[in-house]
Amino acid sequence: MIIGNGQLAKAFQKSKLKDNVCIFASGVSNSSCVDEEQFERERKLLMDTLKSIGNKKFVYFSSCALSAPEYPKNDYYKHKENMENTIKQYSKNYYIFRIPQLFGDLILHNTLINFIYKVIGHDHKFNVYDESYRYVIEINDVRKLVENYLDTPSCITVDLANPYRYKVLDIVKIFEKLFGKKANYELVQKEDQYTLDLTSLEKFVKNKKIDIEFGEEYLVNKLREKL
Repeated sequence: MIIGNGQLAKAFQKSKLKDNVCIFASGVSNSSCVDEEQFERERKLLMDTLKSIGNKKFVYFSSCALSAPEYPKNDYYKHKENMENTIKQYSKNYYIFRIPQLFGDLILHNTLINFIYKVIGHDHKFNVYDESYRYVIEINDVRKLVENYLDTPSCITVDLANPYRYKVLDIVKIFEKLFGKKANYELVQKEDQYTLDLTSLEKFVKNKKIDIEFGEEYLVNKLREKL
C-alpha cells in the first residue's frame, strides 16, 4: 500500500512490498512551507491512514534536521515533529525515516538539487550562503534502505543520508563541471548547517551488503547518471 503519487511514491512501486506494509509518501516536502492548509491536509491524511491500516507496518518520511537539536526549527520542521509524535502515539508498528536533501529525476521541483540544476541550466542568478552545508540522498537509495530496514524490528527512527556532508557551494561547483559552464551566483555571508552521526547507518549498509556507495563522490556519480 503506497500513499502518494510523487517521485518517492513511484520509486516504491518498484518494490515487492508485502501486504502488511504502508508507505506514506504524501507529506509536505518543501522545508520552506508555511502554508497551514498543506500541513492540515497532511495531518488529516495521516490520521485517516493510521486509522484504516490497523497493525500494518507504517513508513513515514520526516526530516534529518530533527536529529540536530541545535538547528533552528521553522514551521515545517515543527510540523514534521508533530507528525512523528502523532505516529508514535497511534501506531505500534512504525518506521520513521528522516531524510535530508532528496533528489531523483532532475525536474522542476522545490528541492535544493533541482533548484541548482534549474538556475545554472537557465543561466539565472542566485545567492549561495558561504557557510551552508547539506546532506543528500538519492530516491532509489532511500527505497533500498527502507526495504532492508523493514526486515528489522519496528518502532524506530532512522536518519537516511550519505554520511559525507556537502558545502552548498561545492554542490554548485559539481553542477558547473557537469554543465561545463560557470554559474551566475552571488556569495552571501551566512551560516546554515547541522551535523549528523550516521555511524549506525554505515554499519547497517555494510552488514546488509546493500549496493550503495556512499562518500564524497556519491553526488557527482549519481548526477552523472541523470544528466
